[in-house]
Amino acid sequence: MDIVLFTPIYYSSPGTQMRVDLVKKSLELSGFKVRLVIYGDHIIKRFYNFLGDKLLTKDAFWKLIGKRLADRIAYYNPDAVIMFTDICASAIPLLSKRKIKVILSIEDLTPEYRKYPQIKALKFYELLRNYSYEADLIITPSFILEQRLKKLGIVASTVPIGLENVLSLEEALKRDRLILHAGQLDDMRKIDFIHSIANNYKMMVHDIGRFSSKLDHPNIIKYRFNSLEKALEVCKKASVGLVVEYRGAYTLSRTYYHTALLQPIIGQGEGLWMNEASRLGINIYSIDSLENIFNNYEKFVTTLANVREFLQIPNVHEKLTDFLRKK
Repeated sequence: MDIVLFTPIYYSSPGTQMRVDLVKKSLELSGFKVRLVIYGDHIIKRFYNFLGDKLLTKDAFWKLIGKRLADRIAYYNPDAVIMFTDICASAIPLLSKRKIKVILSIEDLTPEYRKYPQIKALKFYELLRNYSYEADLIITPSFILEQRLKKLGIVASTVPIGLENVLSLEEALKRDRLILHAGQLDDMRKIDFIHSIANNYKMMVHDIGRFSSKLDHPNIIKYRFNSLEKALEVCKKASVGLVVEYRGAYTLSRTYYHTALLQPIIGQGEGLWMNEASRLGINIYSIDSLENIFNNYEKFVTTLANVREFLQIPNVHEKLTDFLRKK
């Protein structure tokens, strides 16, 4: 079976990039032929940022963008397509007519992410519900988002982001005290919190985000690589992960990333991502637990290694691969 993974948002979203790459690897490990198609990243970003609720709540626009997306996908003549992001639902009716099996992955909800007024949000959800009706399967990376979609009249199945085993327990236990922050520096509260930790601990921080230049401390090492593989080799050296997030995200790829690296997670912020992590068996500890983690490091890492086994690809994506094997 030939499968297209289609996303209009990839390079501009590290979280989506990680999600798509892991699904691709899972499918390939399961014997499927997979092609990644990235199309319209700059166009979709423009709609989200500048025209947002003015266009994305219009049926005529959904028809227009849906035709463009469907034509692009059909060009590759796949047996099935997995589309990431809610706006891709606009292409479903046309793809169904062409007898292409359609799977829609809803990563988050645009009206919540972009903070639409209620009347605009309700119109968007109506369009999403109507256009996604003919999908063969709707998936989401979050158990909590699955419940939210159910309340909107959209039936979805949770397929977690997943992770890869990238280092052994023995390697993890040899690391020095070093805290990794791999997220964007897009909120001054993050900068202040990271500075407060750096007063007592050495840190490694991803040099990305509009407030990155505000982060300056002798205990902080900044890193940035174009290659995810090179970044991974550097990030492996950290012994604890730090996740600071104040936006209302349902789930965060960073929690999987730190789990893959066997880094117990210190968390700070707001949103449902902490609840989602708990559903997955991933503990999010307070900053007050940091010294306890370092002093009892083997116990914490061994617990995390057991969670990692449960979340590894391709088994964690079994619900998706089983569906694709059905005739």
